[in-house]
Amino acid sequence: MGDASFKDVTRLHDQSLSDAEATFYVTQRKLAYAPCLGHERLIRLLVDSQIDRPRLRFLEQDRGGLELFAKKIEDIQFVGKIRTVRPGTIVFAQEPFADIGGAFGMTQAQEIKFEHAFDLPMTTASLALQFRMAAGDRWLSDFSLRRNGDIERAVDIAVYAFIGGFNDTSNLEAAFRLDIPAVGTEAHYWQQAYIDFVDHPEIDPRTGKPKHFEQVAFERWLDANPNGTTLLLDTIDVYMGAVHAAMAATSNQARRHAFKGFRVDSGNLAQLGQWCLRFFAANGLTGLRPNLTGDLDVERVKQIVKEFPEVAGFGIGTKLSSEVRAVAGVIFKMCLINDQPTLKASNSEEKITLPGKLQLFRGSDAEGNYVADVIGLDNENVEIPGAVKVERLLVPFWENGQHSAIPSIWKQKVFVEEQRKRFRDIDNYPRQLSDKLRLLRDDLVKRFKEDHSGWESVLKKPEVAYARRFDYERP
Repeated sequence: MGDASFKDVTRLHDQSLSDAEATFYVTQRKLAYAPCLGHERLIRLLVDSQIDRPRLRFLEQDRGGLELFAKKIEDIQFVGKIRTVRPGTIVFAQEPFADIGGAFGMTQAQEIKFEHAFDLPMTTASLALQFRMAAGDRWLSDFSLRRNGDIERAVDIAVYAFIGGFNDTSNLEAAFRLDIPAVGTEAHYWQQAYIDFVDHPEIDPRTGKPKHFEQVAFERWLDANPNGTTLLLDTIDVYMGAVHAAMAATSNQARRHAFKGFRVDSGNLAQLGQWCLRFFAANGLTGLRPNLTGDLDVERVKQIVKEFPEVAGFGIGTKLSSEVRAVAGVIFKMCLINDQPTLKASNSEEKITLPGKLQLFRGSDAEGNYVADVIGLDNENVEIPGAVKVERLLVPFWENGQHSAIPSIWKQKVFVEEQRKRFRDIDNYPRQLSDKLRLLRDDLVKRFKEDHSGWESVLKKPEVAYARRFDYERP
């Protein structure tokens, strides 16, 4: 049903303010940049927003002061207007990527839907994009399934990581639902399951000596995956595992054909990967794909690529979904009320919001590379130095219950990659406010802080009962 924090607003439904035209804009504060994803979630939340009778009765009982709100929303779907950037558009912190306009009471009540729609998708896609830039053209696999808490969240993370730059997922449910590639490697438990061969070993016909049980496990796995597979080497010891993998793969031609790559999941990954690659090559096993996993974050991937450029790919799990440094921090702030610009002034400059009907302008040069972004007002024409083309990124998305088509996840993925290549230096990309918007913001902050109550007098004496002094000083 939403957040109880707006109950005071909903009590105003018998007053003119509830029906005043208001506009709120949506942005995120915590990520340097992120593909804007979550449009389909927003639609689902808006369409499914009708409240059933048990919840209406709860509101009508005035437990939270919401009986007027209950009468207002019964059998009503949100019919205001929403603009967004195109799904997959890379946006930066504090840039407006959506806005919503309509009757004040009902429009403000949509806040949580926007936050829930965009927060997880943008957080995941931002991380995926950073991993993609760190890995270059190397393969990236989503291995986060076990870290996601439930299957629905795991499916969401798989799809937004895929759009953000990953190549595939180990999540079979996500692959089935979304028609994206599913991959995996041989797992530690496979070797562990062959413990019976410790006491009852097979004899290797090439040496006449007992095979190590791990060699037997590798042979069986290669037999079960004749078209190609990846062996995991560090169940016992990476060096030992490499020897056993080589023994298994060279035992016959079919097994040699099946052995396509190896995975290292612990230790000094770059060093071990290099050693294994040289060892396998020395034993006639060339063309193998080294894949590295093990709580990898973006910085570690960058370092490995530098130390071990032959690495073919990475499996990313924990740092993609459960140990995330910063979520998008999507916020929803009023910028217009009855066509009057408004803002939140705040005690912190970085939390001062933007007033007016906003627009996000993006300039590109003659070669198609992005030059700079400008946040301005929708009714102004912005020029960006060095740009031969300036786009308006906020476009109509929802009106009177009808919404724009959303591209497939494959098209969104291609769009993200196309944009990534158009940023010459995404970490230092220029962004600014237009002069007109900056003047409006600064003027409103100044006017909001003009006050004749003498409140400054309590700064040094907070114990003063300031609100009652008028009773004491009345003539």
